[in-house]
Amino acid sequence: MDLYRGELIGKYEVITQLSVGGMAELFLGFTSGPGGFRKYVAIKRILPDVRSNEQFERMFLDEARITAAFNHPNIAQVYELGQEDDGLFLAMEFVAGQNLDQLTDACRRRRQPLPLGMSLAVGRDVCMALHYAHTFAGPSGRPSPVIHRDVAQKNIMVTYDGVVKLLDFGIAKARGSLERTHVGTVKGTAGYMSPEQVRGDPIDGRSDLFSLGVVLWELVTGQRLFEGKTERDEMVNILEAPIPSPRQRAGQVSEEVSAVILKALERNAGDRWQSGRDMARALEDAAGRMMFDTDRRAALMRSLFQSKMASTRALLDSADVGKAPAPSGPEPAVIVSPDVGEPESWEPSTPLPRAEDEELAAEAASLSARATALPEDDSVTRDATRGPWAIILLALVVGGGFLIWKLVPALDEQVEPEPKVPAFVDPRLRQFPESGQPIPPPVQAADAGSAAVAEPVEQTGKKEETPGKKETGKPSKRGAPVQTGLLTLVITPEASVFLDNELLGRTPIFNKAMRTGTHYLLVLGPDGQKRRLSVPIKAGKPVVLKLSLNEIPLR
Repeated sequence: MDLYRGELIGKYEVITQLSVGGMAELFLGFTSGPGGFRKYVAIKRILPDVRSNEQFERMFLDEARITAAFNHPNIAQVYELGQEDDGLFLAMEFVAGQNLDQLTDACRRRRQPLPLGMSLAVGRDVCMALHYAHTFAGPSGRPSPVIHRDVAQKNIMVTYDGVVKLLDFGIAKARGSLERTHVGTVKGTAGYMSPEQVRGDPIDGRSDLFSLGVVLWELVTGQRLFEGKTERDEMVNILEAPIPSPRQRAGQVSEEVSAVILKALERNAGDRWQSGRDMARALEDAAGRMMFDTDRRAALMRSLFQSKMASTRALLDSADVGKAPAPSGPEPAVIVSPDVGEPESWEPSTPLPRAEDEELAAEAASLSARATALPEDDSVTRDATRGPWAIILLALVVGGGFLIWKLVPALDEQVEPEPKVPAFVDPRLRQFPESGQPIPPPVQAADAGSAAVAEPVEQTGKKEETPGKKETGKPSKRGAPVQTGLLTLVITPEASVFLDNELLGRTPIFNKAMRTGTHYLLVLGPDGQKRRLSVPIKAGKPVVLKLSLNEIPLR
C-alpha cells in the first residue's frame, strides 16, 4: 500500500509517490471540482532535511518563477507554487510518456534502431521550445531570455500521444534570476555541455543548441559522442576531441542531416546556428518527408510501451474508484521534471522489463492468484479427506503419476524437440551493443540482382518459387485456422511496401500480421526504384528486419 495515498499537498490529493531524489520528492496527484472535474498534476516538494538550504530554495523559486510564465506546447508547464507546513511545493503538468534515454533503451532491447524520422522530429520540436525560451518576453513585453543549460536526453520527453516536451528548467539562467552562479561553478550534465559552459565563460542560447547537437548526434548514431571514464574526461573531450560526421557512424544519415548536426556542434558559438528557429527550419529542409508526424510518433510509442501505458491508465483509474490498483505490472512511466541538483536520481527505481519478462510476470501473477485462492475454501479439503472420496482421490493421483512416469520417456523418444529459433538480427546492419559487448563480424552482402533474404532458409530440394508469388507451403486442411506470424520492417530512408499489388504500409511497420510462408514484397523508395525483398514468415514467430534501402536488390 502506498503510504502517501490520500495525503493532501495544498489542494491536491496524492495518488502515489513517483520519485525521491537528493533534494526533492515527486508525487502524482489530482484536484477535483464540480461535475466530475479532475485535473492530474505532478507535485514536487522539497525534502525535510534540505528545507533549511537557502541556495536550493532560491533555485526552487527560480524554477517556478521562470516556467510558470511559459506557455508553449513543447515545454512542460508549472501551474502553481504553494507553501504549507511541510514547505514549498510545485504543481506541474502531468506528462505521461518516456524520456529519450528510456526510448533508446527500449529500441536497443528490441535490437532495432530509433527511426531517423523520429529523432529528427524530436530535435525539431526541441529547437522550437528552446527558441521560445531564448526569446521569451514577459507580460510587459520586456525581453527576458531563458537559457536552459541542461539539454540532455533525460530532460526530453515523448508522451504516449507523440508530443515532445522539454523538461527541467531547474538550473536555467534568466535575467533577474534569484540564484546567481558562483565563479568557478559549472552546472549541467557532463557530456552534453557546450565548450563555453565547460570553461565557465558567459553563455547564451547557442550553448543550448550545442547541447541539442550532442543529443541529435547520439540519437542518429546510437553511440555516445563525448564518452569518458569520468566527468572530467568528458569535459576534456568536449573541448578537444574530434567530432566525426554522423554519416561516418551511421550510413543511413544523409549528408544534409549530418551538416545540420555538425553546424550545431561547432566549438565556436559564432559558427553555430544562431537561433533555435533557424536550426528547426534546417532540420525540416534536410529531413523532408522522412520526419515523423505526431501520429507516427504515437504509433511508435504504443508499439514500444504498451505495458507502461496500461500501468499508467490503471493508476489514473484507481483515483476514480478511490483505491490503489493491484500490482499486476511494472511501475507506470509518469515522468516530469527531475530533482534539481540530483539529475542522476531520476532513473526508474526498477529496470524496464522486456516484453517476454512481462508475459512471464503476468503468468506468474495469475498462477499465484489461483494458488492462494484455493486454500480459502477449506470445505473442499475437508470433504476430500473423508470417507471413500479420499481413497478414490488417492487412487487417481497414484495411477496418474504411474502413467506419466511410463509415457513421458516413450514420447521423448518419438518426438524430436523443436529447435529454438533465435531472434533475427540482420548482420549487415550496424549494431548498438551494450558497453563491453563484442560487435558481430560483418558478412558478405547478397549478390546483386538477388532478393534480400530475412534469415537463412534450409535447402529442402524443392523447386524454387517463381518470383512475385507467395510460398504458402502445403495446403491446409479444410476448416483449419490460418496460421500467421508478425513482421516488423524498418527501412531507411522510409519506403512504401506492397504485397501482391496492395499497399502493406509505409515503413517503419511494426508487428504486421501475415500468413505463414515466404512472401516477396515490392519496396518503393523515395528514389522511385522498385526493389524486391523476400520475407519468410513462420507461425507465431516475429520477424524483425532492419535494412537500408540500398541493401535491397532492384527488381
